[in-house]
Amino acid sequence: MDPVSRTNLTRRLLQNLKDKRTDHARDEAQVSAAVFTSLEHWQRERQALFLDAPQPVAFSGELAEPSSYLALSVLDIPVLLTRDEHGTLRAFINACAHRGAPVATGQGTARSLVCPFHGWAYQSDGSLRGRPEDEYFSTEAIDCALTALPVSEHYGVIVVALQPSISQDTVDTALDDIGGQLAAFGFADYLPIERRQFDVAANWKLVNDLSLESYHFTPLHRDSVAQVLLANAVVDTFGRHSRWAFPLRSIANLADRPEAEWPEQFQGSLTFTLYPGVMLLVNLLGAQMIRAEPGKQPSESRVTYVGVRGPDCSARDAHTAYAFGGDVFAQEDLPMAEACQQGLTATGQDLLLGRNEPLLQFWHQLWQEAIQFPRS
Repeated sequence: MDPVSRTNLTRRLLQNLKDKRTDHARDEAQVSAAVFTSLEHWQRERQALFLDAPQPVAFSGELAEPSSYLALSVLDIPVLLTRDEHGTLRAFINACAHRGAPVATGQGTARSLVCPFHGWAYQSDGSLRGRPEDEYFSTEAIDCALTALPVSEHYGVIVVALQPSISQDTVDTALDDIGGQLAAFGFADYLPIERRQFDVAANWKLVNDLSLESYHFTPLHRDSVAQVLLANAVVDTFGRHSRWAFPLRSIANLADRPEAEWPEQFQGSLTFTLYPGVMLLVNLLGAQMIRAEPGKQPSESRVTYVGVRGPDCSARDAHTAYAFGGDVFAQEDLPMAEACQQGLTATGQDLLLGRNEPLLQFWHQLWQEAIQFPRS
């Protein structure tokens, strides 16, 4: 983070801490329970927010080397990211042109990507390298390339479109509104730690909501997050994206120190939320990506938790921080999302979003407007 932004955020956090408050919205808001349970609403979200919109899916550092690849399932669409031998990032539908089987699983580096079904081999640029018993096929190899998808990696974040019909420009500019904030961290140089995936019995928005307010820190995370972080957050929006900053408990030590003596390291944690709702959690040791997407029905979601570390950070310390956050997320946050889904389904009662939950209000409004559903 640049020094000016760091100082300004620290000032705001210290003021909120002094005032015993958090940034807040003007009024309370309501959200209909139907947005978490309605099949029609789920279908509209799936189309407008995921199939029709560019998706942040990975960090550049997960494909750092030429000839590396990363196979993903995004909204049940098999997506293959590759970095070709010249270092160019590419994306494809992970389906062999012969019978549709995936040509890669997991991640790694390989000279060729070989379909396990019949042995068709592809280069990392998506072109067909060779196929057994080629003489039995009249379709030219050039016409058997993998189906390409628009992809970009500005600011060290990989964004892909799930449909070839989406323009490259739409993908290239997806993060522009918040790009200046992301660029300061140099995510392109971060190194991979691990990926975890969860199938959750809750609507994807209930999972996102957990990372958009600090109101729950003390009751839900009393013995974990609340031991390290305070809830006196500051909130900023950048077009269709947002930034949420909240302080480490140690920030109180700066209140009586001159600004010139403040440390270069930001005494807090940052959560950037990238449209349509992908979280980037940034701390002193690295960053995590939390991606929640619709599951098979409104009450289900698939959640991915990705960790990377700063290039100068200890691999051991960064992994410890990643594991701590992931364990809290899995053991405290996700069970609460599932419990909320059960309650909403049973009661059908609308949600109240308090003035102290401004980002929840911002994001629910964005999601409603995107699918042209009337807000409750």
